[in-house]
Amino acid sequence: MGELATYAFINAKIRAMLSFLISPEVFSRILEAEDIYKIMELLKEAPYYKNVAEKAGKEITDLRLIEKQLIKNDLDIYRRIYRSIPGNTERELVEFFIEKYEIEQLKATLRIWHKKIPVNIDEYILGEKISFDIDYKKIIYAPNIEEIILLLDDTPYRKTILNARERFKEKGSIFYLEASLDMDYYRRMFACIDLLSSRDREIAKRIIGIEIDIENINWLIRMRKYYSLSAGEMLEWVIAGGSRINRENITRFYATDGLAKIVDSVALGPYAKIRDLIEENMSFIENFLHEVLLKEVRRALSGYPFTIGTILSYLILKNSETKNIVSLLYAKNLGLKKEETASLLNI
Repeated sequence: MGELATYAFINAKIRAMLSFLISPEVFSRILEAEDIYKIMELLKEAPYYKNVAEKAGKEITDLRLIEKQLIKNDLDIYRRIYRSIPGNTERELVEFFIEKYEIEQLKATLRIWHKKIPVNIDEYILGEKISFDIDYKKIIYAPNIEEIILLLDDTPYRKTILNARERFKEKGSIFYLEASLDMDYYRRMFACIDLLSSRDREIAKRIIGIEIDIENINWLIRMRKYYSLSAGEMLEWVIAGGSRINRENITRFYATDGLAKIVDSVALGPYAKIRDLIEENMSFIENFLHEVLLKEVRRALSGYPFTIGTILSYLILKNSETKNIVSLLYAKNLGLKKEETASLLNI
């Protein structure tokens, strides 16, 4: 009875919102569009994107502005869902999905700060508060990491950056700050998930666990390929809570140096196909991993409706749809062929 009281209204709302997602047929038409202007015309027919497409106007000079509008659009939808959920813990879990956008924005700002290349920060941030008050402009002009820690004083990121500070200063790599932010984010999210009912907890851990697997596989490949970390160092940065990818099975399978050995350690169960993709572009691997996630999402949507799974599934599907639209716009702008563009999408 408690589940019905918690999810009856929001479940009906989410089911209606699912019908507004772009259908595969419409996506096919968008994929066939000859240019970005035709894509924007097609998006005017979609309820979620009509305002964004109309604001873009007839002269599109900067796709980043459209990308920011699409992200703001997602955040508005996420916040509407947040306000429609009666349970505090369930609302807090949705807030983590909102916060993820802020963490990505903070990581981008830290990269700009670290490279010390003059940029217009307004091109990389939304220009509005997401979860916490952060002065991104002050961060990129901060003289040192200690100043950044002070600027993050009223956020959960302060302690994370503080704990990673010495490793960052020792190695001189922004990787340690970014990885620390991701690890702490999922640690806090799982603390929230542990407060859910037993059924919701199981569903949330299964869905979020696949997301963590995706993060871990991407990190492992990048750590070996671009950062040349040792096995011991790599294991230190594996995010806890993954569905299949954890320190134990990576340790068990890790043998000698070489990317192929790392792939063997993570190509388990539904991820076996990754062996065939390792020599391909990194985006192919990411798309394959998202296919696995979307299968789990659709499984949750076809099951018992009055659970956290309906909400989490919608949030993931909406985020995936927006990423597809952004990829399509950039691909069309670059003049990529249909086949090349299709390989970038998660559908």
